[in-house]
Amino acid sequence: MFACDHAGVVPDLLCLAKGLTGGFLPLAATLCRDEVYKAFYSTDRSKAFFHGHSYSANPLGCAAAIANLKIFETEPVFERIAAIEQVHKERLADFRTHKAVSDVRMLGTIAAVELHAGDSGYLSSLRPRLYEFFIENGVLLRPLGNVVYTVPPYVIGAHDLHYVYDVIGKALEL
Repeated sequence: MFACDHAGVVPDLLCLAKGLTGGFLPLAATLCRDEVYKAFYSTDRSKAFFHGHSYSANPLGCAAAIANLKIFETEPVFERIAAIEQVHKERLADFRTHKAVSDVRMLGTIAAVELHAGDSGYLSSLRPRLYEFFIENGVLLRPLGNVVYTVPPYVIGAHDLHYVYDVIGKALEL
């Protein structure tokens, strides 16, 4: 479920946020290894780990998180993730050799198509043109400069995800 799992890393601290509520409401949490927890656990307030997120313990956010976690228990979420990954792999292969593309990459349900740009980076002049093109074509994507990220919701169907990639393909011809 986490990037650290893919990297084979066991972190001492793990900060979680948007995914807890399925992106519906803000909520954040910090998890830690037992040794870290025990280092701060005390009735002596001077040993307390005074840390919190802006959106910690929000009752509505917590209710949304509980509902979201129940979905993971009762619906085929991991099968949906695998289906998204499959479409990403299939469609990104189409872009690897495109003259407008400098790189493609993916991990899980996150895919990125990096475009050649004379002014690459977050402030690339490609970004506003790409964003406007996507909106005009009914696709809500937020390019970060010259990089088009596709991070679909887990409930997206293959047909709709293929449409997203069709629009990205058309954007490469701008």
